[in-house]
Parts: sequence; structure tokens; C-alpha cells
Amino acid sequence: MIDWKALLEADTAKDDVQIPDDDWRQEAAYSLCELYYAQYRAQRGYGGTQRIDLRPGSDFSRFMESHLKPLEEYKVWEALFPNRESATSAGAIDEALHLLADSKLVDRVYSGDIITVNKIVNNIKKKRAKFLDTL
Repeated sequence: MIDWKALLEADTAKDDVQIPDDDWRQEAAYSLCELYYAQYRAQRGYGGTQRIDLRPGSDFSRFMESHLKPLEEYKVWEALFPNRESATSAGAIDEALHLLADSKLVDRVYSGDIITVNKIVNNIKKKRAKFLDTL
């Protein structure tokens, strides 16, 4: 015999999905990664106007795993997006993209230059502090 009450309780327990408080930060970081990858492809001459292949195992997913995923370890996303306002306006995202690209932060993380990475992240926090003042 099926225990319907237990099944319904289990089903309602699945519906109580806890959304992380910084989900907006992850979305902004992912968008920034797509923009950075598009610039990376354009600089390498791989056709910057083509759509990004988002399938597992694609060049984009390998690029994310090898170059951009390690940025989480150094709290780069928290430095670039200190609050929701810094992640929602186009100007703020454009500024974050330029900070990421101009500092060559991705290359420094990839090469293992930890001291310089920490200095750059601290400088980014100082530059993005203006978004904290608007609260």
C-alpha cells in the first residue's frame, strides 16, 4: 500500500528550495564571464560575432572551469559586485568588465600570482566602494 501522506510531505519538502541571498551576484558574474569570453574570442580572432556555445564540454565551459571559476576562491565576485545596485546597472557591469580586463586579473589567477591577485582584489574593492555609499 502507498503511504500518500508521506509522499505528499516529501513533495512539499522539495518545494521549499532555499535560494541563496547572493543569487543576483552569481547571475551578474555569469553575465560578466560571457562578456569577458566574447572579448577573449574576438582578440584571438575566433569570430567575436558568433554565438557562445553553452553546451557542457564546449570551449566556453572549459574556459569557465579553467580561467573564471578560480576567481571565486579569491572573492573577486564579491569585490566586483558589493551590492545589488552594482550588479543591475549596465554601466556598473561595464565598469566591472573593464576592471577585470584591464588588471589582467584572470591571467594572474591562472598563473598563480597570488600576492598580486590579492592586491588587485583589494584595489577593486576600493574602486567599487562607491556602490556601498549609495545604500
